[in-house]
Amino acid sequence: MTKNTEIYQDITTNCNIVLGLLKPFDAENETPEGRMIYQCRWLKEQVEANTLALPTTDSVHTLKYVNAEKLLAHLSSSDENYNKEVGIYLYRLLKLIKNKLLLKPLFYPYTLHMLDALIHLLHTASRPLTINENRLDTELEQLKALLTKGEMEPPLMSYLPDYFNFRKVYRLNKSSLDNIPNGKYLCKTVANLIFEGIRPDTWLTPDDAKRDVAQYPT
Repeated sequence: MTKNTEIYQDITTNCNIVLGLLKPFDAENETPEGRMIYQCRWLKEQVEANTLALPTTDSVHTLKYVNAEKLLAHLSSSDENYNKEVGIYLYRLLKLIKNKLLLKPLFYPYTLHMLDALIHLLHTASRPLTINENRLDTELEQLKALLTKGEMEPPLMSYLPDYFNFRKVYRLNKSSLDNIPNGKYLCKTVANLIFEGIRPDTWLTPDDAKRDVAQYPT
């Protein structure tokens, strides 16, 4: 399967989930629910016609606005459940239209390897670590445990309040570990996998991921 084929399939899957949530509503321009129905239908039509350009920023304004303003929050069972019941599917669509591959359970073993590799880097750093870097391994171990037990499904979408040290170490595509060999790549990749729910382009298949992670000691 090519990258484009996988992304197209995932767009269709996530659009269908959102349309299922919106089943009680009519397609109309006067409500955010109605506009999202039109948005999902349009994305599916473009995928089916093989005409959706990737990445795309055109004609997806409704998706961006509804997600940013949380206009479908009322569809969740509670405010605290919004992300896992509704928001996650909008978030994934936003990543897909940016031409990003989603992280899926098939790739969790390689995600765990990258978490271990980042922990190993912290424990073998050639310079003294900052306070937040020293405390980061505890948060990484927690993420490992949650992912292993099936108690966490990326993307987490938010670092705070549970991952304060990760947020201090990594921000805006830079990290305080950038001056350590492999620090920049490992920190960014773990951040993308766990908090953004996307995997590297080099991980098109599990075999690809296995070869990629093998170069990072744990």
